[in-house]
Amino acid sequence: MADMEARVALNYLLDFYGPLLTPHRQEVMRLYCEEDLSQQEIAEQLSITRQGVFDAIAKSKKQLTDYEDKLGLVARYRAQSAAAEACLAALDRLTPAPEDEPALRAARQALEGILKDK
Repeated sequence: MADMEARVALNYLLDFYGPLLTPHRQEVMRLYCEEDLSQQEIAEQLSITRQGVFDAIAKSKKQLTDYEDKLGLVARYRAQSAAAEACLAALDRLTPAPEDEPALRAARQALEGILKDK
């Protein structure tokens, strides 16, 4: 399970900071994360050594983690998504007066719009 969580975390980092990697590292990480290829398969596809793939992945992970440590965009995104979900859950528990329904519907739509991009 921890491996799956690490993979999800790496995908978040790649989504947010991937464009900041070199084109070569972007391609290695795309094959590793999105295509789920082994290091040997990536090496064969890119005509580089397996050690080159290993180094590119390790350096990319470090670089992505450093960006997150400095900028915190993934943590902020996840916190905002959790807060929006909590707000939706709170709205579900309300029994609004008829005059409050349009405002609550608008709030629900706004929150759902935030979560739709998730």
